[in-house]
Amino acid sequence: MTLFEECLVALGNNAVVLSEKETSTIFEQMAKNFPITTYGRIDWPNIKHVKQISSIEEILLQIETKNDEVYILWDEASLPALKTNLSIALSVIDDVAAVSFDTWVYNPNTGYIIEFYHENEIAIGWVNR
Repeated sequence: MTLFEECLVALGNNAVVLSEKETSTIFEQMAKNFPITTYGRIDWPNIKHVKQISSIEEILLQIETKNDEVYILWDEASLPALKTNLSIALSVIDDVAAVSFDTWVYNPNTGYIIEFYHENEIAIGWVNR
């Protein structure tokens, strides 16, 4: 079983696998709101509202609605994005983040992104806050 498949099992029936086209559309929208550096990370110095995070609990303190619908994307372009619920994704974040080096949890509706960077750094940013 691949790490992606393990992630799907961990998320249970609460995840929808997006098509290649849907994944591309979400990734383009994400990159428009949160530019990506040449080395594959959110360009945090160019994001106005950013907070470094030290724990999952701290993420939950920053997000108003814990049941937000979010998209999970990875730096590995061959992987499809997933649509799921924020609280469920965070409850199995080790399985989610294990899929690839860098993981993003993106909510286009409320305009935030959470980056799980492979050097054990977590940051959250907002388009408008």
